[in-house]
Amino acid sequence: MSDFTLEEKTAFAARLATEEAAEKHFYDEAQPFYPRGFSITWRNPGHWDVYANQVPGKISAWRAAHPGGRISGQDGLSERAFRIRGKPGNVLVLDEQWNPYKPHPREHMSFRSVMSAMIWIAEELMQEPQEPQEPQEPIVKQSSTEG
Repeated sequence: MSDFTLEEKTAFAARLATEEAAEKHFYDEAQPFYPRGFSITWRNPGHWDVYANQVPGKISAWRAAHPGGRISGQDGLSERAFRIRGKPGNVLVLDEQWNPYKPHPREHMSFRSVMSAMIWIAEELMQEPQEPQEPQEPIVKQSSTEG
């Protein structure tokens, strides 16, 4: 049996619902999001971590759900986006990116090697915006003859 009163339980549920709604709102506002870079850290055999910029909004959502509260984080800082664990033949990738629509724990993905796992991660993180760009004129080198 719980030591919490009905009022305490409902107040907690209301705060949690507010925070979840705020997270989805700020996450949606930041879409589409492109981290534009990532880094890889090796710890020991079969243990790699991939870091990338977080989708902005997690801290803003917390602040919106907790008016007057204090938090030291900032939106859009680096986070561990993926964990790679395992050994050749059985390499697991765990997605740790902040996404309020995909709560943790999440299913892992299996690969035969760290290299194949990294190729998939690079494909996920190396997306670029499809911004229209001005066509550029080809550079034509003209030769000069001195006579």
